[in-house]
Amino acid sequence: MIQAIVKNSARLSLSLGLAAVLSVPAAAVKVSPVINARLLGGQYFFENQDSDLSGNVGVTAAPAVTLNEQWTLIPTLSGSWRGTKSVKDLVGGGTLFQQTQDHAVNFKAVWSPLRAWQFKTSGGYRIQLLKETADEKWGKGLFDFEKESTNLEAERSLGEESSLRLGYDFYHINFRNYASLESQEKNLGRENAGSKTLNTDNHGFYLAYRTPFPFFGGQKARAEGSYFFTRRGFTDQKIVLLSGDLSGKGRRDSSHILSSSLELPFAFSENVKLLSTLGMTLNLLSSNQNNYDAGKTRFNSNYYAYKEVSVAPGFNLLLGQRPWILSAGFTYVRRNYSDRPVQDSGGAYGTDKIHANEYYANFGLTYPVTRNLRFQALNHLGWSRSNMKYEQTYRYNYRTFSYLLGVVYDY
Repeated sequence: MIQAIVKNSARLSLSLGLAAVLSVPAAAVKVSPVINARLLGGQYFFENQDSDLSGNVGVTAAPAVTLNEQWTLIPTLSGSWRGTKSVKDLVGGGTLFQQTQDHAVNFKAVWSPLRAWQFKTSGGYRIQLLKETADEKWGKGLFDFEKESTNLEAERSLGEESSLRLGYDFYHINFRNYASLESQEKNLGRENAGSKTLNTDNHGFYLAYRTPFPFFGGQKARAEGSYFFTRRGFTDQKIVLLSGDLSGKGRRDSSHILSSSLELPFAFSENVKLLSTLGMTLNLLSSNQNNYDAGKTRFNSNYYAYKEVSVAPGFNLLLGQRPWILSAGFTYVRRNYSDRPVQDSGGAYGTDKIHANEYYANFGLTYPVTRNLRFQALNHLGWSRSNMKYEQTYRYNYRTFSYLLGVVYDY
């Protein structure tokens, strides 16, 4: 049913946009193209492995089409390739991928019937291709997925740069090549028995507020807070029972995410400015799913629930009229699983619950070659440390480092 809702809502977005276009004379239409292209090459290091020269490539095009004072249409097309290794949490633990492709198309219609109100509807499609091994063929990855989505949002302006947003998301995620992992990887639990156990239907609600406030030297700082709730239903994943059998009920997860951020500007002179940021997030995930380790005939209740806290300060130092930008950031993430037990390197279970600490640092230099062309040098470091030592299935402990050099074009 959710897929039908997603498709019908996406069609509604497109239909509203087309109706608005047809009702406006061509001479009145104003198009403001926005293009971002990046070409970065470099090298990455994962644990004790280093790579040949690789890189990241991406293009995003989003022309804003203003029809009149009430209607704006924003089609977006994006594509990217990432040649550096990454760890993604797709199946309840970190899985290492060698390369990634990510492509998406989206169409948004914005209706502003009143000065203080905007109503938005959008629909989109995204596909992500993931290679676990270097010799795996594109499009054949076990964890390749596609996402159909739509969004409805109302935004109320509360004054200059201050607003309140309320929104509702629908999206369906389909792991199109996925077959039962249990039949291929004996270390995974009974909950992965089935043909499409990772496919999900998702309902999301969110509320966000932002506002400026006076700050250093007459500058305006900004604060934002948001709450996201997502109800996720797994379409083909059944609940694991104490006996190791599967019940007739399906898995349901609920995610509560509270986040806040601050932007604090410091203008020391016309040629020296500093923008500092601070973000904080609390993520609570509850799930009715358990785990049954068939290899050790062990039942683990409440296996997927966790609490996660992250803190992310960042700095951007701007030097000059057409500024050089020196950037630095750090992110700390602490995740505590509610009931998932630790294991030693041989797989034996302990009494403690799993926790993980993740640390990420980035440093960058941006030099403006022309008004639209910038040179960038980027460095990323990452560490993950956990009391979980058994890693035949998922990654809990790793180190990664990468450096990239290249150009970014904006129009």
